[in-house]
Amino acid sequence: MSLSSNAYGAGIMAKKGKDFADEYFAEENQVLHESNEVVLVLKKSDEINIIVDEILLGDRRSDNPTLVVEDRAGYWWLKATGKIEVDCEEVSELLGRNFSVYDFLVDVSSTIGRAFTLGEKFTITSELMGLDRKLEDLKS
Repeated sequence: MSLSSNAYGAGIMAKKGKDFADEYFAEENQVLHESNEVVLVLKKSDEINIIVDEILLGDRRSDNPTLVVEDRAGYWWLKATGKIEVDCEEVSELLGRNFSVYDFLVDVSSTIGRAFTLGEKFTITSELMGLDRKLEDLKS
């Protein structure tokens, strides 16, 4: 379990009873805060374990240093600032067999953010597609 301040059970969620209520109902917390955080919950499987261990926490770790991964029994709970992206062509090369973005989607349990697929890439982002970033299309 992570002790990161970015983790699921950190901050106000670590408090209980009156301490939680005092902070939750504090005047400064009664306004809407904009957030760039995204969350991806993946069902554990042999392929997903490899994606998390070898790609997200391995080769691609430097791409997103804000990524926090927590082991939640049958699920991986991932949280990051801005974006989490999985390239299923890269997963196919790692596995030594075809693994499509549709295979990946079977194990996506929940998301917070704007999730989309483009080709063989799965992306969840905090950006407003078409407003914050120009819409992309498949290159033929």
